[in-house]
Formats: sequence, structure tokens, C-alpha cells
Amino acid sequence: MFEIFKKSLFAGLGLAVVTKTKLESVLEKLVEEGKMSRDEAEKMGQELLDSGEKQWTDFESRLQETIKGFLDNMDICKASDLKKLEKKLKATNKRLKVLEMKDKESA
Repeated sequence: MFEIFKKSLFAGLGLAVVTKTKLESVLEKLVEEGKMSRDEAEKMGQELLDSGEKQWTDFESRLQETIKGFLDNMDICKASDLKKLEKKLKATNKRLKVLEMKDKESA
């Protein structure tokens, strides 16, 4: 499931690169045709790129929330939770060995 999300994100990044290149090309053509000054084209290009970047950031945030909600509903244990549990288990095993040794000594 995560692989699908990962591929989607990479596809989106590829699309962003193509879109930026296409945007620059279109704006350059408008400047060459005299329909827009270079300053106007640069300003418009930057505004569109900033807007696209904000939309991408918003999308990433929503996607993270969706994935988190999905995983929470699946009741999946996080790696950090497993590490805490492993640490507790090791400590318990050490205490058990100490108690077993004391029991053998007293027998």
C-alpha cells in the first residue's frame, strides 16, 4: 500500500518538473511575441510556481493525515512502540535470570 503512495508522490514530482519547464516555455513564447514583458512573465511565473508549491505542500499534509488515519484504523504497531516493548522484554528477562539464579542458590 505504501508503495502505491510513494509512486504517486514521485509521479507528482515528475509532473511538477515537466509543468515548470512547460510554464517557462509558454512564458518565454509570450515574451517573444510581445504579449508580455519579461518582468511580467517572471512575476507571473514566480506567482504560479509559488501557488503550485503551496498546493503541493497542502496535498502532502492531507496525504500524511489520510495515511496516518488509515494506519491508526488498522491498529498497526509503530516501530518505536516495538522498540520500547523489546527494551522492556530484555529488562524482564534479565530480572528473571537473576531470580532463577537466586532460586538455584537457595535450593
